[in-house]
Amino acid sequence: MTVSEAEQNIMQNQGKHLFLEYPWFYEHIYGKLKDTINDFFQKDYFIRFMGVSFDDENVLFFGDEYFVGKFPVNKSASVELRISAGLISSLLDNSLGISETKFKINALTDIEAMLIKAYTKFMYDKIDELIIKNEPNKKVLKNSKIYNFTFYVEYKEKHTGKIILSLPDYTISDNIQFEYRDDCFDISCFDDIKSAFTLRVGATRISLNDIKAIENGDVIMLEDSDVNEMAILWQGEPINFNITPNPTLIISVDSTGDGEMSDNSMMNADNMWDTILVDVVAEFDNFKLTLGELKQISEGLVIDVGSIYNSKVKLRVAKQVVASGELVILNDRYGVRIDTVKNSSDDVEYEEVDETDDIGEESTSAKGNANSSQEGQGNPAAPEGAQNNENFNYSDFEIEDESI
Repeated sequence: MTVSEAEQNIMQNQGKHLFLEYPWFYEHIYGKLKDTINDFFQKDYFIRFMGVSFDDENVLFFGDEYFVGKFPVNKSASVELRISAGLISSLLDNSLGISETKFKINALTDIEAMLIKAYTKFMYDKIDELIIKNEPNKKVLKNSKIYNFTFYVEYKEKHTGKIILSLPDYTISDNIQFEYRDDCFDISCFDDIKSAFTLRVGATRISLNDIKAIENGDVIMLEDSDVNEMAILWQGEPINFNITPNPTLIISVDSTGDGEMSDNSMMNADNMWDTILVDVVAEFDNFKLTLGELKQISEGLVIDVGSIYNSKVKLRVAKQVVASGELVILNDRYGVRIDTVKNSSDDVEYEEVDETDDIGEESTSAKGNANSSQEGQGNPAAPEGAQNNENFNYSDFEIEDESI
């Protein structure tokens, strides 16, 4: 069986079974073995209980050589204690002194073998009272499985090796009562806990010239949006969910007035770069959802997002905020009525993300350029909403265009 196949089997029914039994194993098996090294060798080792598995599904077996001590409990069964080569080397160095030759587990001296064998017997004696020594009947023997308990051992806060205890399941004392529950923990008690997310309303694709021409009062139509749907960003990916649209956000096309952006703006482009189309996304920052609402999203239920309607929607191009405003509804699409425009003389604002390491450097560089421009020329900041085509910095954006 390969490591991947063993991992898959562990995650199925047998893995669930062992998970429910784990507290008893931890208290009894681990409780009796955790101090055995210190008691026997009088050294400061630390044993950590790493897991329990059935049969050959213990993936922690792989990658080591072991000294195996076998202790028969009846005619059909034995308890096996395996100590990895790395741990044996450490134990021998601390007990008998550091050897001048390279350690080989298959070349132990008689005194070294006797010492390790004595230690495995010492460990077995600690769990002896948990072992059933009666001979099992044929039915029990046929359906039996082997428990594997794996322990990692550290010395001076460094991993030195492993101890693996293996024994048939029917040798565990029948006086033990495992408590099985369908639900090990009820997470519904955390349903009211809130977490902050970025809420994506929609997106559109417009030219750089249109971005330069944005003014207060303009309404940006989000072509890629649906009034019945929004999305939260989870690890950088949008997860859509259903909402009930707010009728108070509906405006008519006529009510956009003179502020609506002209369809001919691309004709007024100063140069070829102005005609490049870029993706503009509209998002609410720090939108809070409870864990209960997150579960409703996974179930496809309608989520109430009424609390965000009084917040500002930010328009971003390549993570840089270019404008913000209030959310509106035009026909069956969302739009943003602009009330704040970011000019090239303003500090650049980026969404805080951890997906790439160079975002922070890019943000710092962009801010430095903007500030140095103001200080070096002595020009005051442009009025809010004013156009500043001469200072428009194309390097602020990551541009992709199939026509170039």
